[in-house]
Amino acid sequence: MSDKQIPEIVHRLLHDHSFVMWCMVPTQELDIKWHAWIKEHSENQRAIDEARLILRSVQLNEYSIPDEKSEQIWLRLQNEMQQKRFKKRNLFMRYAAACAVFVTVSLAGYWLMDRGLFSGNNLMTGIGMAIDTVHTEVTLITKDQKIINVEDNALISFNSDVTMKNSQDEEFIVKKIETEGIEKNIDETVMNTLVVPKGRRSSLLLADGSKIWINSGSVLRFPSRFDGDDRTIEAEGEIYIEVVKSGKPFHVKTANFTVNVLGTKFNLSAYGDEQAQSVVLVEGSVMVDTKEEENIQLTPNHKLTLQPDKHEINEVDVLDYISWKDGVLIFKGETMENILMRLSRYYNVQIECAPGIARRTSSGKLVLFDNIEQVMETFSMLYNVHYRFESNTLLIE
Repeated sequence: MSDKQIPEIVHRLLHDHSFVMWCMVPTQELDIKWHAWIKEHSENQRAIDEARLILRSVQLNEYSIPDEKSEQIWLRLQNEMQQKRFKKRNLFMRYAAACAVFVTVSLAGYWLMDRGLFSGNNLMTGIGMAIDTVHTEVTLITKDQKIINVEDNALISFNSDVTMKNSQDEEFIVKKIETEGIEKNIDETVMNTLVVPKGRRSSLLLADGSKIWINSGSVLRFPSRFDGDDRTIEAEGEIYIEVVKSGKPFHVKTANFTVNVLGTKFNLSAYGDEQAQSVVLVEGSVMVDTKEEENIQLTPNHKLTLQPDKHEINEVDVLDYISWKDGVLIFKGETMENILMRLSRYYNVQIECAPGIARRTSSGKLVLFDNIEQVMETFSMLYNVHYRFESNTLLIE
């Protein structure tokens, strides 16, 4: 599969529980349903074939699911699908309520910007705690100190207006960009802040056409437009970005390094609570400047890993590091501890596991469903472990 973005129709199929179960553990009922759907939507045959190909490769090691387990999962998913259909009926109204109202930021809510969430080239520490304890929804804090609640996985666009496109491809104008005032002063660029808490994701189309996917537990700062001689944004957490080529250089600043580009595609992981941070180059060329004043150039299909005492460059399969934006988790030879840490951030669930389980290694792919219990059901069968929720913690033993 190429490293390009998965088409929207394929993405929807991969997140349709009924379709996934048809591909992985088909039943007569599902065969009837999906053959009828394909007959009615024959123009989507290529998308169906691509989605089925992806799902056939979604395996955790070389285990198979026993028939009785497959039946248990199917019955469980049927119930969840019915509940999901009920929830979708109110999706539009919830989105309209969230996006139509602007709320003036109070002193309590504004402390993120007022106290210097980012300061010059350095990001303040403790952002992770602020995201966890203050924000539960994706929040856009505009340069004029207004906040907008954003639907999960919505696309935010900064052009002549601030618009948002939801998961049903419905577009809303949520704010008119002001052209008067301080932003005319090139020497004093005012930044917007996008806060994406754990358990949420978002994407952003910048004024120059560059697109950014923002993963869970991340903060991004960016201007409404690029008026100066360069284009600069600031990030903590994980982003995948496709930078539009321009005569103006593009800089992504983090607390520990800066990525300098003209036009390229790369993934950046710089969580404040992780010692190892990385840049994975998909296309083009980048120069990474570290706090130690090192200048490191990367070529495509290479990963730069930065740690406090060293850095290293390795050739990698870039799809392993960018698939998260399409709802797929890929891991190769990773410990269960690392895999569960990624799932914990993705679903905003605290996970604890026994030391023996944490040290196990595995390779495979997971389609990241809406509900973490579906993922853990697979884990429990494949690794012969048990999971349970105790208060707000998922325990694996």
